Amino acid sequence: MISVLYQNEVYRLLKSRRLKVMLVLMLLPVIVYFFTHEEITEYSAKALEISFQINVSQFLINFWASVIGQLVVIIVMSDLLASEIDRGTIRLLLVKPIKKSEIVFGKFLSGITAVLMIFGIPYFVMQVYMVLLYKSGFEGFRATFDDFLFALGVTVLVLGSLGAVSMLLSVVLSRPLYASLASFGLVFTAQFILPQLPFFDNPERFNLSYQIGVLLKRGFTLHTGLDSYKGDSAMSALFFVSVVLLSLIFTLLGLYRKEYEG
Repeated sequence: MISVLYQNEVYRLLKSRRLKVMLVLMLLPVIVYFFTHEEITEYSAKALEISFQINVSQFLINFWASVIGQLVVIIVMSDLLASEIDRGTIRLLLVKPIKKSEIVFGKFLSGITAVLMIFGIPYFVMQVYMVLLYKSGFEGFRATFDDFLFALGVTVLVLGSLGAVSMLLSVVLSRPLYASLASFGLVFTAQFILPQLPFFDNPERFNLSYQIGVLLKRGFTLHTGLDSYKGDSAMSALFFVSVVLLSLIFTLLGLYRKEYEG
């Protein structure tokens, strides 16, 4: 039953105009790169891989995982359950032979699938374009494919944790707009207000973009500029995984505690 729920939700997301607009927005850095890329002085798979790591990490830290990217994920994920609750269609799901845990995980996985598309397509387009730019063919594609997957995995891990928190707030507040505003307010407070307090050491660690840099340096070993991001990538990964799991557990508990009258 969870597979049917997942398929229906993914189909609904793919048809939505909102997702298409978000995808176009995330393609903007790639379009900018088309017209402003560096002059190519060495045509090799190694030079391609170094350039790919540098450019993807810069776009990821400064745009894709910045406030803009975070807001995109918040809008997508906060709508998954809150829209059902707000319209009253959550009751139709609850009377079907499907567990509440399957509803939560099915919705979350469909949201993650949408996030994979919104961010993965721009990453892939940029990879293919750079392979053509460096004239490195299949060798260059193979050399950068692991980096493409790694960047996408880091994106899903960090922004997926934010999406899980948004789902939790959507169950608590029951309306997509309220959940989106609350999620963005929480993120804004954690990243821009708390670090201003004088008793926090290394306040930059509260910024999700900074944590992206910490995680990227684990796999983007050719991009030495990432060494400036101090932190333990394993601990950061464990933190984000924990946030996802705890948020989904509390989301499930929220569904059990709420009563949806007909």
